[in-house]
Amino acid sequence: MIVAVSVLALTGCSNSVAIREAVGQGTRQLQGADLVLGSPLPIAAGKARVFLQDGIVSAGDGGFFSRSYDQYRPHCAFEIRQVSHDGFTIQPDTFSVIRVQGSMQQVVQRRPVQLAALRLAGGFDGGMGGGAYHEGYHFWLESDRQPEVMRMSCYGAYAQFPDLRPPTLQEVTQALGAVATLRY
Repeated sequence: MIVAVSVLALTGCSNSVAIREAVGQGTRQLQGADLVLGSPLPIAAGKARVFLQDGIVSAGDGGFFSRSYDQYRPHCAFEIRQVSHDGFTIQPDTFSVIRVQGSMQQVVQRRPVQLAALRLAGGFDGGMGGGAYHEGYHFWLESDRQPEVMRMSCYGAYAQFPDLRPPTLQEVTQALGAVATLRY
């Protein structure tokens, strides 16, 4: 638990983080890069984001167990600033990446009630409460034509410690497919 809090504290304090290009390769700083969106991205009424995986758009609005994308593989989400709308479309545009921030999201799981004695007999979970996480990045975006577009968030596979890792730049590119391109 101390490790997770330390990672969150350190990633929250940094101005902009570098992203690993591919497994076993160096990192790249993307603050100042451009994100070119080539296709419109519709966001359903009352929602603030739309998901992309392998270049396929998904609303991802069915809860953890019924999402229409695979949480065990890298994915990205384009996010807008509000949910009070009747449907919104992010139009093709070039967005400036003004900051890249590390992010870790815990995924809450529904579990049956378990007695404490049985929990202790079941072994150790590394002190993380048995939860799993997504580790990734928030790409804070800016466009004069679409100020309501806030950021693109990209996450690695849903995993428990110690298997948790953020996506590489190669995996982010795969998640975006032909819909969007990072230019740096």
